[in-house]
Amino acid sequence: MGVRTSRGDNEMNRQVNDNRFLEKRAEHHVFSKLLKRNLLPYRTAGGSLGVKTPTGRYLELRVASSIGNGPGEERRFAVAEFKPRPELFLLCVEFDEDEIVGVWVLPSTVFLAYSDASKERGLRELNLDAKQERYFDENFREYNSFFRNRWEPVTQFDRFQRLMKPWNASDFADGWENFEDAMMMLEADENWEPDEESITYEQHAAELAPALSD
Repeated sequence: MGVRTSRGDNEMNRQVNDNRFLEKRAEHHVFSKLLKRNLLPYRTAGGSLGVKTPTGRYLELRVASSIGNGPGEERRFAVAEFKPRPELFLLCVEFDEDEIVGVWVLPSTVFLAYSDASKERGLRELNLDAKQERYFDENFREYNSFFRNRWEPVTQFDRFQRLMKPWNASDFADGWENFEDAMMMLEADENWEPDEESITYEQHAAELAPALSD
């Protein structure tokens, strides 16, 4: 005799299968983006992705697919709790319904700074669309748009590493705010016409270097 399943069980199973399908698509998308940038990803013992930089550094990349992908829903990313470090990145693949619309390339310190403890124990959740006071009444999508499709922190890790300090409560702000400043400068270099008062990312990084080496 077959086991009967309720409509609720069928809906739950369908949702689980849909989520797994999106997770696989997100991972394949990240694979493709890394390969196009001459980085060969591999599977780590913990199940996340890893890459080796041209200078021999190993980076861990945890891929997350967005939750709440329907019209008018707030896009969110939920990941397992982690201890931030410069070599750890969260690659958050954003969907619009079933279409991939971008990847948020976030150092672990940045994800930790802007995420909150989830209702589900052991998870942290980052909401792209909720307006918050800490973003000056903007949302993460508007406030930190320069992290979207910005692959340089991974592909050119050694260039940015000095701006991503190891986790320490006393220097937490410097560990991600300096990096945010660098990303803003990089975006400005690409999109703005220079004037006499403009400085480039390289000039900005050189000014930060003495303070970061203390």
